[in-house]
Amino acid sequence: MATTRWRVCDDVVWVGEETVRLYHVATGEFRSLNAAGSAIWCLMASGADTERIAGELGQKLAGGDPATLQLIAADVESFLSGLAEHHIVERITERKAVP
Repeated sequence: MATTRWRVCDDVVWVGEETVRLYHVATGEFRSLNAAGSAIWCLMASGADTERIAGELGQKLAGGDPATLQLIAADVESFLSGLAEHHIVERITERKAVP
């Protein structure tokens, strides 16, 4: 089984928690993330994998409802994949040990 983590690209500088602001040194691009994007970003930056990010947001926003968790997981994946397309984050796929 694989897990997906993300890491901030070396050319990206960021600050904030409630409103994360990003600066891509190589392109000169600035971005400010909304509350949801900032929450995803902070969890990602702390080392959380996609599953954990979706789970934590799902507990806060949907009380753990399985259908809503699936939607949140898809949104988290889409958001981070979009940032990866702009070379803001990188995808790291790791193999999980199966007991």
